[in-house]
Amino acid sequence: MISSGRKFAMILIMAGLVLMGAYPLHARQVVHYKFLVESEDAQKCIDCHYGEEGESNSRCSKNCSIDPETSHPIAKKYPPRGKEKEYIPIKELRKKGLIKLEDDKITCVSCHDVANNIAYHTVVEDKGTYLCKLCHIR
Repeated sequence: MISSGRKFAMILIMAGLVLMGAYPLHARQVVHYKFLVESEDAQKCIDCHYGEEGESNSRCSKNCSIDPETSHPIAKKYPPRGKEKEYIPIKELRKKGLIKLEDDKITCVSCHDVANNIAYHTVVEDKGTYLCKLCHIR
């Protein structure tokens, strides 16, 4: 049987992990252009904005400027091998907590948060190159 002190310690540890974002209780669901979406599911972003394989992209608004050939690379390791000096160190990036990496890779939700109302749902208001400079040194 677990003592009450040990139970309390376990609860504190779990609460700390939740507050640090290391152990989310559940994914946040938000309404995004009339759809209820998981706010941190990059694959759902791709499915809607690029269209699922063999499907037209009818869900994307006519103002959507997503273009797989010109938009930022995703599902790429951070920082790119051999270019570490051109990027903010991953520890510093995590410490700031603005850019989310999935398995140490950049995804849609690294730079976009559908829960906010900033233009293009970026994680921060992108004045000039502020958003870019969260990761890029040069």
